[in-house]
Amino acid sequence: MYVSSCFPEGIICLAADSSSMPEREVEEVLAECAQSDSPFLLSGVLARAGVGGQIPLMAAELWPLFTTLDLVTERVPGDLRLWKKTPSSRRTLSTGECQRLDAFFAHPALPLEVENGICQYIHAKTGKAWNDPSVLYKIREAIVSQKDEYWREGKKKRVVYRKGYAVLGYLAYQAPVFFVQAEHLMYDLALAGLLKQSMRVLDLGCGPGVVTFAINDFLRRIGGCSADIYAIEHSEEFIEAYRFLAKKTLARGDPVTFHPPLRGDIGTMPLHNLPPSLDLIVFQNTLNEMTALTPEERGKLVQRYARALSSDGSILIVEPADMVNSMELRQVAHHASASGLYLHGPCRFLWNIPCIPHHCWSFVEKPPIHATELMEALASGDEGYRYRNTDIKYSYVLLRKVPPDPAGGLPLSPRDYARLSSLSRHLNRRINVTGVVLSGNLGDHRTYVFKICDGTTGQPVYAILPSYHISGKNKALLSIPYGSIAEFTSVLVRFNPKHHAFNLLVTRESQVKEYTGGRRPASRRQSTFKRKDDQARGSDPEEQAGQG
Repeated sequence: MYVSSCFPEGIICLAADSSSMPEREVEEVLAECAQSDSPFLLSGVLARAGVGGQIPLMAAELWPLFTTLDLVTERVPGDLRLWKKTPSSRRTLSTGECQRLDAFFAHPALPLEVENGICQYIHAKTGKAWNDPSVLYKIREAIVSQKDEYWREGKKKRVVYRKGYAVLGYLAYQAPVFFVQAEHLMYDLALAGLLKQSMRVLDLGCGPGVVTFAINDFLRRIGGCSADIYAIEHSEEFIEAYRFLAKKTLARGDPVTFHPPLRGDIGTMPLHNLPPSLDLIVFQNTLNEMTALTPEERGKLVQRYARALSSDGSILIVEPADMVNSMELRQVAHHASASGLYLHGPCRFLWNIPCIPHHCWSFVEKPPIHATELMEALASGDEGYRYRNTDIKYSYVLLRKVPPDPAGGLPLSPRDYARLSSLSRHLNRRINVTGVVLSGNLGDHRTYVFKICDGTTGQPVYAILPSYHISGKNKALLSIPYGSIAEFTSVLVRFNPKHHAFNLLVTRESQVKEYTGGRRPASRRQSTFKRKDDQARGSDPEEQAGQG
C-alpha cells in the first residue's frame, strides 16, 4: 500500500529547550495517558500538566519516552496524536509454508512487477527504451565506475548516487541480488520466531527501496503479516526511484504500507525525527559506506538508533561478503553489543566469553538468482561477465535488546571439551571440542574444510575432513547448518604456519554430530539466528576464509 504523507515524526526538526518544561509532571501525565486504549493528543498531555509551548519542541523532548512507553505517533494539524502500539503475536511457519519457501529460494528471481518497474523507471529517466543500445552503454559505464569506487579501501572509498545513471546501474546490477538477500533474512527471522504479524520497520540508507519491496514480496508469500515501513535516505536520486517504484509495484491490499522516505544523513539525523517503537531496524549495505567513521563509531551509531527499538525488536546489519567489509562488520557488532544490545547471530559464545573479532571473515552463500532480462541485455556484449551479478554472498549480524535464551548444555564444561583458545597446548593430540560452524565447504570434493569458532580463540580454526576419511561417524559435518553448533570427538590438532591457523583433522576415528544441548536435532534448513523454540527450522549457508 502506498501512502502519500511523509512519516509523522519527520516534522519534529527543532531543538528542544529542556529548561522550559517541568519534566517530571509531563512524564507522569504521559505515562498515565499511555495506559489508555484510546488515542490522545500531545496538547492534551501538556494541558493536564499545566505546560505551554510549541508542539514540535515538546514532542522532540518527549521523544525518548514514546518508545519506552511503547507509543506510536501520527501528525495531525497543529498537534501530535499518540496511542499504545497494538501487541502483535509472532508469525510461525508451517511445514508446508517452509517447503514452498525452500522451493523459491532454491531458484530465486526478482518478481516480474519489480523487474518491469525498473525498466519503466529507466524509460521515464532517459526518454528511451530500457534496451536502447545507448542506454545500455551508459548503464554499463555506471556499473564499472561504481565497482571501481566500491572496492577502494578505507577513506579513499566514496560511493555516491547523485547522478541518474548511477542509480540505474544500481538497479540493474545490485538491486536484484540485494532483493533476494533481504528475503533470505526475513525467512531467517520467521524461522527464529522473530517475525511479528504486525511490524514497524525502519530501513536506514534505503536506496531505491529494495528492502521494502523484498519484505512486501516475502509477506505476500506467507500471508498473515503486515508491515509499516519507514526509511531514511541521503540521495535525492534514490528517493525519486524509490517513490516511482513504490507507485508501480505496491498495490492496494499489499501487506506493506509504504511511507515515503525522509531525506537526510543517517550519521547526523536527529533521533526525534524517527518513528518510535520499532520492531525491526535494517542497515543493508549501508554502514560499510560510512568510511569516515571507525568500526567503534559505527557501533555507537547502531546503539543510538536502538533507542527507537521496542524492547522485543531486532536490528539487522548486512554487509558485502568480501574480507574487509565482513571483518569490519564483526568489529561493528562487537562495539554495538558493548552496551544495551546483545548479539543473537550468527555467533554463539559457547563458554559465555564474548570474542574480540579482529580477524573474523565469515559470510553466507546462497543459491544464485535468475538474471533479469535487463542484466542479460547488459551482459550480451564484450566482457559480459562484468555486468552479470547473480551470486548471493553476504555477511550479517542480528542484534536485540534482550540476551539470547540460554541453550541447553551451555556454557560448556572444561571436563568434556577443550576451548579452541587452548589448541596450542594440544598440538598433534586427539581432543574433543565443540564449535559453531561458520562456513560452508571452503575446500573441494577431495578435502572438505569448515571454519568453526567457540568465541574464545583469536586465531582461525578449521575442521578438515579428507574425502577418504568420510564415514558414518563423521559425515554429519557435511550437512550441519551455518550458525549451528557441531560436536567433535577425537579430532587431531595441527597448526598451519602459512595461514596462522589451527586445523582439526577429522579422521575415520573421529565422530561429528550437531550439538543440541538435549534438544531435538534441527532439520535440514535452520534459522541462522538463535532459535526461539524447536519449531524453528534452518538454513544452508556458506562463507569463506583462508584455510590450511
